Amino acid sequence: MDILSFIERVNIAIQIVKEGYPEAKLYEVCGVVKSNEPTTDPNKIDQLRVVFQNIDNSTVIIKESDNGKFDRPVFFPEPWLEGSIIDWPINMDLLKANELKEKAGYKNSYLSVTLRTSLDSVPRNPYFIFMGDVTEPSIFVNTITGEVKVGSF
Repeated sequence: MDILSFIERVNIAIQIVKEGYPEAKLYEVCGVVKSNEPTTDPNKIDQLRVVFQNIDNSTVIIKESDNGKFDRPVFFPEPWLEGSIIDWPINMDLLKANELKEKAGYKNSYLSVTLRTSLDSVPRNPYFIFMGDVTEPSIFVNTITGEVKVGSF
């Protein structure tokens, strides 16, 4: 079976969630390595958790169980407080973000990659955020400009 791209997998999650929650908007995608072993290969990010803002300040989360296969969406009556809406689709896939990160000199392994925007009121571009262990800084790749930086928003 072919490995689906990050964007293809998120598209599947969006389609499933929209069937039950048509007003839901993409908030964040967190991908991890199921084996919990650090990697430098974006194809090893093999489990996604996709978070949506829903009507009435509620949240819907769907988790990937296998490549492109998702569990049923779970509804939470509380808001998700860790980001803002991502205009979907984005034009950069995880493979490109990883390439830009490495080209900028950041070749450390990571355990997870999160796609999100910042919480502040200024509109921001979505970032792929590569996170390793606690001793390593997070690496941010802007999905619009391709800018790579270390640290935080």
